[in-house]
Amino acid sequence: MAQILIVDDSAIMRRNLKTILVQAGHTVVGEAINGGQAHLMYRTHVPDLVTMDITMPNVNGIEAVKLIKKEFPDAKIIMVSALDQRSMVLEALKQGANHYIVKPITPETVIEVVNKVLNIQPNVTNEADLQPEETVPDGADEAPFTIENIDNTFQIKLSPNLSEDSFAMLMQAVQGLMFVKPLKVLLNFNSIETLPDPLLPKIADIVTTVKRAKGIIRVVARNKNFVTSVKEKKINNLSEVMEGI
Repeated sequence: MAQILIVDDSAIMRRNLKTILVQAGHTVVGEAINGGQAHLMYRTHVPDLVTMDITMPNVNGIEAVKLIKKEFPDAKIIMVSALDQRSMVLEALKQGANHYIVKPITPETVIEVVNKVLNIQPNVTNEADLQPEETVPDGADEAPFTIENIDNTFQIKLSPNLSEDSFAMLMQAVQGLMFVKPLKVLLNFNSIETLPDPLLPKIADIVTTVKRAKGIIRVVARNKNFVTSVKEKKINNLSEVMEGI
């Protein structure tokens, strides 16, 4: 499994993250309390992954990402942020962070994001593991959207839980990307089967916004019926660029 560096000025948060990661089979090679210390420890250990708090004394998480990525461009960094630090998370993503986790953390979220960044496939030991313990609809707790910086492309992944309220947060996040040059965006509907009709023109505004900033955007979806439906609706700046994958 992976060697991981934990960066957080809170001893409690470091302990919680370490417990989660060690129980998942990873090795915590170091713990740093600020960004400057994180940079030095990264040089020493060159870990597979860093969990990086944002608000820390002396050198904060964003500055630490800049320092580490400048010297180690392939470094994999997950930001750990509070709910009200969205703009700072986006800045960290611009600087090369790979993903983010919003506090309060849960073991499930931490491991899911770590596995995603490290491209680790979770082990399923038996058929029972595939059965949900509670009768919760599939994807009911899935975030309405995520934003990742992968190979200098901002990948915006939408889920069926996207609503008009959460779209407002998404559009705010997109606006924060407009200062990145060159700007590359992949808007991914994944396997979404349907979305409320009023949302589709709003999502088309994302395409318009990126193009106005002279950015490059690609719009994809896995569900062929959904792709066909969007194209038939002839939504300006969306229907014509939608493609199946």
